[in-house]
Amino acid sequence: MITPYRRLAALALLAALPAAAQTYNGPESVEAHPRLKRLLVSNTGGGNVLARAEDGTLSVFTSDPSSPYGIELLAGTLFVLDSGRVKGYDIDSAAPVMNLPLTGAAFLNGITSNGLDTLYVSDFNGRRIYQVGVGDPGAPTQVELTSTGTATPNGVVYDRDGNRLLIATWGSNAKVLSLDLGTPGATPQTLIQTTLGNIDGIVLDCRGTLFVAAWSGCGTAGGCLRRFDPPFAIDSPAVVVANGLANPADIDYDMRTAEITVPESGGARVSLHPSSCGRSLFIDDFER
Repeated sequence: MITPYRRLAALALLAALPAAAQTYNGPESVEAHPRLKRLLVSNTGGGNVLARAEDGTLSVFTSDPSSPYGIELLAGTLFVLDSGRVKGYDIDSAAPVMNLPLTGAAFLNGITSNGLDTLYVSDFNGRRIYQVGVGDPGAPTQVELTSTGTATPNGVVYDRDGNRLLIATWGSNAKVLSLDLGTPGATPQTLIQTTLGNIDGIVLDCRGTLFVAAWSGCGTAGGCLRRFDPPFAIDSPAVVVANGLANPADIDYDMRTAEITVPESGGARVSLHPSSCGRSLFIDDFER
């Protein structure tokens, strides 16, 4: 005989199974959401965006994207690159608020923002950088900002102090490019020439220290996380942060924990690494 208590317990277990069953499948991009002490992770192979709680447990934020790549949190909206489109989801309800097809785009990969009203998006195959105005997500605008020439752009990060984009490039002896946003018609210039291969992710921490995630050329097996200390020069030395990473992709800086968050697309995991900053305490209202 099944008692009411056992029936309720069984129902509770079944209700918990979908959340417990969530796993990484090609995690590609991570975005910190300090207010709710969670990370948002684009799960490319799973066709969804996951939410990683502080204890590491996973739940689904949205299953709307079919193949999500770069993600960026701005003004209460999580923007997601998905098969030639820039989609937006309310950060609390996950309700869709924007769906913009980027005309002429080949493979949208990296995304960053100016923290106010503008996104910057890399087109990996098209070797272009787009600017997307999202002051009103219901009426977004798009501009092809620049070509990266022979360099293949991957991750991008906005450098507020320099009013520029820093662009990670793919290939051997990969470069970090700098694009001056204050000069109309500017073209990307080499900021740092590295010996790394296939730089995917790039981010700045609270002190302006630059971190990059590379798939190869690390001097050891596997991928790696490297640090470049300002001021930057063409031959800035790479400082070892972590080795043995499995295809580290689009990284982020979590101001709450002062950690660099790394989705390892080849290892089905997200790893956390120290930055040069200390933890931030006053961020409860960050992004609603």
